[in-house]
Amino acid sequence: MAHRKFTLTKKLALIILMAATVSGLFFLTMQKVSNGLIDRYLNSDAYYESESSKSIAKFSKYVETNDLSSTDRKAFGEWVKKENYIMLTIYKDQLLQYDSNYAAEDESGYGIEQETLYAQKHSFPVMFSDGEGRVTVDGFFSSRYYDIAFTLELLSATMIFLLIVLLGIRRSLAYLRKIHEEIHILEGGELEYEMTIRGHDEIAMIAESIEELRKAFLDKLDAIEALQVESRSLVTEMSHDMRTPLTSLIMYLEFAKKERGDQGTEHSHYITNAYGKAIQLKKLSDNLFDYFLLDKEQEADLESIAVQEAIYDLISDQVAILRQEEFKVRIIGELPQVYITVNLEELGRVFDNILSNLLKYAEPKDEICITFNSSPEMFDIQLANTIKIAEVSPESTGLGERIISRMMSRMQGQFLRNQDGVHYSVVLRFRKSKI
Repeated sequence: MAHRKFTLTKKLALIILMAATVSGLFFLTMQKVSNGLIDRYLNSDAYYESESSKSIAKFSKYVETNDLSSTDRKAFGEWVKKENYIMLTIYKDQLLQYDSNYAAEDESGYGIEQETLYAQKHSFPVMFSDGEGRVTVDGFFSSRYYDIAFTLELLSATMIFLLIVLLGIRRSLAYLRKIHEEIHILEGGELEYEMTIRGHDEIAMIAESIEELRKAFLDKLDAIEALQVESRSLVTEMSHDMRTPLTSLIMYLEFAKKERGDQGTEHSHYITNAYGKAIQLKKLSDNLFDYFLLDKEQEADLESIAVQEAIYDLISDQVAILRQEEFKVRIIGELPQVYITVNLEELGRVFDNILSNLLKYAEPKDEICITFNSSPEMFDIQLANTIKIAEVSPESTGLGERIISRMMSRMQGQFLRNQDGVHYSVVLRFRKSKI
């Protein structure tokens, strides 16, 4: 956007700069305060003497526990390393025996160097295994407190930095979560829901793009819906306009057939053919009207009905008509004691279309098999037949199958078909329901 004030990069940089400034000032202020307190209370002579006495007492106990002599320098070094911030000096018979500040090349002075005046004034007696010695302990006793204070100040400043950054980006994160939730709402089909557009950064640009996409999609849907409405209206009107002259034509042809009787003249043959074509054209018109009428209807009013109540009469009527027309019918299986979800009116229309297809395309010499199958969730009715071989194949638009498929879908079921040129089978699959 041309009017975008801050990009996400600029916002984040500003937040980090602000957080670094605040946390840095906090760190420097707290360091100054803590250093002043430590200098005031922990750098006095009294504190120094107290800590030295405590260290001498600990060292004396260490010597006694380990039965050390004044020349056990390795053990002294381990104690100094363990204590930290300590400098240890040991004299015996006024001669230097150990100094923690000495390097390996300085150890030649042990047993030779004389006790210093400082050591005489600040040393304490300690009993070694080889006699009494004088020990001085010097240390940076307040240094550990400086380190502790520094660590706490650094951690606190870091926490303040992170807190400011998190608070700074919280609004953007909340906006991202809201966009995520709104996208899920759109995914659920609520296309009338408007996206929230807040701010002028990249996130707002994404939200605005999704909103424009939503509007464009709605416009497309409206255009498609308008086209479908116009199409349905046109087909409905055409179908209605066709029915009136077709009905009149069929009536005139019936009168003509009655007047001619059963005369085997060529003229009678033409009248019979014309009558058959008129009936066929009327059926096609009715099917076309029914197909487009399904689009205009609301969702089917479904109910849970026992299979025997819903299917038995329909199957019985179908079988009776087929046998009356000299078709062979074989039923495999039994109707289970379960409930299915159907609309009785549309279910009747489904079976009427199937019967019409069987009468038109099935071979009367071969069996029509009706099979009942049941699974934990579904109930299936399979109808299989041999395709009739005729000199002139009946014309088929497939409209009847599409009507069956659509009505089965409206009843939460499925319509499956299979054809290999010789055999034809369909499956009506119903979803089982509870009472």
